Amino acid sequence: MNKVWKKGAAVALAAVMCAGALSGCGKKSEAISAFTFNGKKVDGDFVNFVLRFEQASLDDIYAYYASMMQQDIWSMDDGQGLGVTTWDNFKSNIGTDIEKLLLAEEHAADFDAVLTEDEKKAISDATAKFLADNDKDALASMSATQETVERYLTLSTIKSKVEAGMCVDVDTNVSDEEAAQRTVEYIRYTPSTESQTEAQSESEMAGTEAEAPNTVETEAETAVAMTEGETSVVETEPAKKTKASGAAKEETERAQAVTEAEQTVTEAQQAVTEAQSETEDPAMAEAKVKYRAMAEEKLEEIKSGETDFETAAAAVTEEAIPGVTNSSYTFGKDDTYPDAAIIEATNDLEDDTLVEELVEVDDSWYILYVKDAFDEGATEKKKEEIVEERKTEKINEVYDEWMKDAKFEADSAKLAEILKDRSYTAPKSNETEAETQQGGTLGDASVETELHLEVTYETDMVVETESET
Repeated sequence: MNKVWKKGAAVALAAVMCAGALSGCGKKSEAISAFTFNGKKVDGDFVNFVLRFEQASLDDIYAYYASMMQQDIWSMDDGQGLGVTTWDNFKSNIGTDIEKLLLAEEHAADFDAVLTEDEKKAISDATAKFLADNDKDALASMSATQETVERYLTLSTIKSKVEAGMCVDVDTNVSDEEAAQRTVEYIRYTPSTESQTEAQSESEMAGTEAEAPNTVETEAETAVAMTEGETSVVETEPAKKTKASGAAKEETERAQAVTEAEQTVTEAQQAVTEAQSETEDPAMAEAKVKYRAMAEEKLEEIKSGETDFETAAAAVTEEAIPGVTNSSYTFGKDDTYPDAAIIEATNDLEDDTLVEELVEVDDSWYILYVKDAFDEGATEKKKEEIVEERKTEKINEVYDEWMKDAKFEADSAKLAEILKDRSYTAPKSNETEAETQQGGTLGDASVETELHLEVTYETDMVVETESET
């Protein structure tokens, strides 16, 4: 029978970790043991819990894009162009995640990664609250017992401490030149036909949340903000000492997942654009001529002094012309986003400088204005990101060396029984909006936002049902 999970909030300790509250039916059977580590079976309940926990965590990120595009992000290509889906990628990586937890435990003594009594108590208390706050069938489908959840939180805390130890010698000095970020404001003219405008209006009247064109550039930030709102850290004083590196690494990994999701969305949008261009109708061809002329006229007005950029940009909001939007980008000279044409056109320009020519990107025309050639706040943030990237590289190098000596094996047949494919259906936008206003608690973590997105599993997993809810 089909299973439907409703994911919810978060439990965290020492590093930011996100959990899913799952609704299922029936009674759990003994979970399948699909892995062995150095000749010993890895507990099947532990494996199942890690799988469901991480699955729900990534849902927190991908849900935003799924609702935006009304598509299942999990079933989309992972961005490498090899026909591998995001879900396939997740399934292939789950073993690696478990192996790293076990390797960190094995090497804990090398880094004096020992839990304090306060940390042990925090883990026990958080686990007990997590179990008390969730439906017994949901817990069964996750193999969530006091022992299993404590085991996961314990290993995660040890892993955080071990990884902090790996990074003690990482160079944390980053030059201004390496991290330099600029902020560029723009007015964008994207051709829009009358039929497109009417379709958007009808969609809005029907209650769907059509994406405003000037929000595309901030999708990653929005997704990160959503995720941060759903996550809180359970800390003891000793745990705070080891939190910084682990939490930063977790946040970096989550940000990387957001970036990958954003790239997937961008590629899908580009594919749609290419498909449309192959069958371009006369109305769109006419719109392109019209919008380019509008952009050229506005640029000449700014260059001649008839108006200034800020006034022209402010007028975009007031006039609300379909396809004409204004916003800003913040980026460095070596970034891959936004488009290379925008980066190149704004290279080596000073503060408050207008780019003298229109810049064309994907059938849109940009009027670009360098607001801040060296954005100090963004540059400092970029420095932190670069340091975290260095730490991540160091951590991966150490794990790679450990994995050469470890013997971690998967039983593909048994793993397939656990990792069943699934389908995803986003709820209607008005339901989503209402449900995101709900709050709750899970463990000791405060939950400011709770998203309820239904995830339907097409076949039974490791849960045997005796009755239906």
